[in-house]
Amino acid sequence: MGQGFSGPISIPLDFGNNGHWVTLMADEDEFEKSEGDAETSCGSAEELKEQLASAEGLAKERLDLLMRCRADLDNVLKRSAREKEENVKYASEKLICKLLPVVDSLEQAAKHDEGSRVLYMQLQSILSGEGLAPIESIGIKFDPYRHEALYQVESKDQKEGIVVEEIQKGYIFNSHVIRYSKVAVAKR
Repeated sequence: MGQGFSGPISIPLDFGNNGHWVTLMADEDEFEKSEGDAETSCGSAEELKEQLASAEGLAKERLDLLMRCRADLDNVLKRSAREKEENVKYASEKLICKLLPVVDSLEQAAKHDEGSRVLYMQLQSILSGEGLAPIESIGIKFDPYRHEALYQVESKDQKEGIVVEEIQKGYIFNSHVIRYSKVAVAKR
């Protein structure tokens, strides 16, 4: 056998997408031994083809699994980014809910005092900049998704189901109701 072979052997394997090369390391003694025993230890050419087909099938399955895992990872990353964005968007909701009674008190004080009116307007400006908006109620048809009816008032001037009095102002924060308007609704 004596060609003096040593070093790596590169064998091309094609899995459909692009050619892959597998490098095998062997020394001269192992190569000569396996060359002589090739027919007895490995079997016939058909068996080798079956083994190769089996290996290619397994490689395709693993590649498919890898692609699915990658897609799942991409979906998790996208969902995580969306959830983080939502958390940032509504992070100040808890603080704003705590400030609503202060806003109510300032609103009542602003009706009687000019200094309180300025404070109320400044606070309203800051809160509206953060995404807080009051819910319009009086003269509007009762909406159970924005209003909480405390009682009904008989009215000949208004149609039935129209809000005639606002007891406590409701608020929307970034298109999400954080406090319903407490209202009185007209009835006939």
